[in-house]
Amino acid sequence: MAEPSTDPATDPPPPLTKSWADEAEEETDASASTTATAAETSSVNLDALKIEDNESPPKLLDDPDDSNIQAVTSGETPYTSAATFEDLNLSPELLKGLYVEMKFQKPSKIQALSLPMILSPPHRDLIAQAHNGSGKTTCFVLGMLSRVDPKLQAPQALCVCPTRELANQNIEVLRKMGKYTGIASECAVPTDSTASSIAKRAPVMAQVVIGTPGTIKKWMSFKKLGAARLKILVFDEADQMLAESGLLLIAPLLQTEHSAN
Repeated sequence: MAEPSTDPATDPPPPLTKSWADEAEEETDASASTTATAAETSSVNLDALKIEDNESPPKLLDDPDDSNIQAVTSGETPYTSAATFEDLNLSPELLKGLYVEMKFQKPSKIQALSLPMILSPPHRDLIAQAHNGSGKTTCFVLGMLSRVDPKLQAPQALCVCPTRELANQNIEVLRKMGKYTGIASECAVPTDSTASSIAKRAPVMAQVVIGTPGTIKKWMSFKKLGAARLKILVFDEADQMLAESGLLLIAPLLQTEHSAN
């Protein structure tokens, strides 16, 4: 490993970090909108990809304290931990995405506990807290992909993230996992978000939208992003957004639109 330079003139300046990254003047990339390619799943033998009980799969969680993850529920609805992804009654297209694209073998601890709650009706509010690398992203991404109707061209799942970097990461995971589903997604991050440019853009028709609070608020304010058909709402890193009032930016708009429908 090379020794760090001691000459201050040659050291690069420290990178700038932004909490919300919602300044339109500093970003020129266009919002990404794509439709995952629907593909036949018959060519893949899903049973051959399953892990047998006598095999020893690699460790799935990065943190040794994952064994302390527990499920706390309210009400009388029984939930059973999922030992395999097949236990979740997922579509063949989603199973293919998990095994072939994501290279998963079996649910992690947080996935085994939370996915039955996310996927099983009656659908209720859920707070999931676990260490980095434990698989939380897969939980809500799989939940969104499972809940939307690919035939309905309207936003049905919305994920709000505190930074554009996290939003871009989550949309990449979703598109990879949902590659064979035909589900469309759009990333709502700052670009040329002047009033005139937003007014000219077409309304969002993708089934899943992932973005930052500022951009989502602008799109909703200009009637470019509707919430009337939303089935699932996700706040990633919710504690950070609560601390920075990100949730307060869009909560009134969501309440107003649902009250009007």
